[in-house]
Amino acid sequence: MRNRIVGALLSGAAGLACSGAGSGSATTEDDIVAVARLMVTLDRIQAEEDLEAFLQLVSDDAVYMPPNEPAVVGKRAIGDWYSTFYGLFDMEITHEPLEVDVAGDYIIHRGNARGTMTPADGGSTLSFENKYLMVIKKRPDGSLQVWRAIFNSN
Repeated sequence: MRNRIVGALLSGAAGLACSGAGSGSATTEDDIVAVARLMVTLDRIQAEEDLEAFLQLVSDDAVYMPPNEPAVVGKRAIGDWYSTFYGLFDMEITHEPLEVDVAGDYIIHRGNARGTMTPADGGSTLSFENKYLMVIKKRPDGSLQVWRAIFNSN
């Protein structure tokens, strides 16, 4: 499992982020700011390894698609995947947003991410540089949740 996760995270970041300009006609500055805040929160949660806080930002029917692995379907399975990851690595991540596009209650967000992963057992720190695409759901209360995420190495 560790080798699969190392490969997945070297090929793609688990974290996701944004603050870039939207290119969709329905995208507002408020949407861009909301996505930027979500991404900053996800980055902080990754660094703190706070699984419960992370899962609050993931929709029940979410799908994550890490490289070289099957899709991880549903909040529970995504929680299990991250629980294993948090047991193996400490991660620092920084995001470079490229696009934010809104379509109704969904936000499509694309960007790049860079960071490091340090094995919990004290091994050598590994660097990564990734690209990602996320679909984020706008909830009726105005909050955002990750609905789909795919990531891979640059």
